[in-house]
Amino acid sequence: MAKSLDRKIAIGKPGTTAIGLGETKKGDFAALATVRAAYAPISDGERVRAAAVEQKADARFTVRWSSRLAAFDGTYQIQFDGSLWQITGTKEIGRRRWLEFTAWRLGQSGA
Repeated sequence: MAKSLDRKIAIGKPGTTAIGLGETKKGDFAALATVRAAYAPISDGERVRAAAVEQKADARFTVRWSSRLAAFDGTYQIQFDGSLWQITGTKEIGRRRWLEFTAWRLGQSGA
């Protein structure tokens, strides 16, 4: 299975900023990895089926497998094409060949 890794994505977490007295607020996106990926939007039919089990997914991002990337879960976000995407699932495809992240779009990243 050949993949066309024709997109560039950054994976990371929103940073936090201290605002005093132990309180924090979400800050700018902090990229932990930048990799090449294949992007595939979720079809309308898949959206309808996903709604039946209350899973929210807007797109799939496929990257080459690495142990570092395999550790990223739903607490991480993807920055792609000017938007932030919340990771909703991670799946290994093949025997440590590819990783597929499903994600839903949060909105413009401001970066």
